Amino acid sequence: MDRFPQSISDSMKKSGAMTTCSMVQFDHGNWEAAVFFEVGGKECSKDRRILKRSQSPFDVVIEADLIEHTSACIYILRFEVMTDPENPLVGEVLLAPGLGGTHFDVLDNLTRQENLRLFFGDGAYRVMFSQQIGLMDQERAGINELLNSAVSHDALIRVTGRYDASCAMSEIVEHYAYRK
Repeated sequence: MDRFPQSISDSMKKSGAMTTCSMVQFDHGNWEAAVFFEVGGKECSKDRRILKRSQSPFDVVIEADLIEHTSACIYILRFEVMTDPENPLVGEVLLAPGLGGTHFDVLDNLTRQENLRLFFGDGAYRVMFSQQIGLMDQERAGINELLNSAVSHDALIRVTGRYDASCAMSEIVEHYAYRK
């Protein structure tokens, strides 16, 4: 893959996201979740240099958490890529599994996938580096446990007629700001 798929780069541009996790199909095989990092801009210049020169994969830490908002659950996937152990490349992805579609499919696939592909692109979404990491049974089980909690939480909210994933997402995104 020389570039991010057009649908992914378009979505990232539209939302302003620098990291996303989405469903992709490689070589007409099965659909799987993959992570895409856009590392353009001056603030990522050191990461770009390190990624372009690397001949081996980086250690990656994955954390998952759930925000149980009054309107919907928002699932957070946090990726720390040890490009520089003192200052790792960090990306967070927010998903509303209650919306179904891609948000749910990504998380559902992560409960079954044995590997996760990560792609790192420049500001024009050209792939500079990619790697694959293994997902252990414990990681998949943790993702599944949080997904089940989200589904249960959202089912209760739907019964009250207050389900609104857009509202929950908007309130959470407000807490993200560019930090100088």
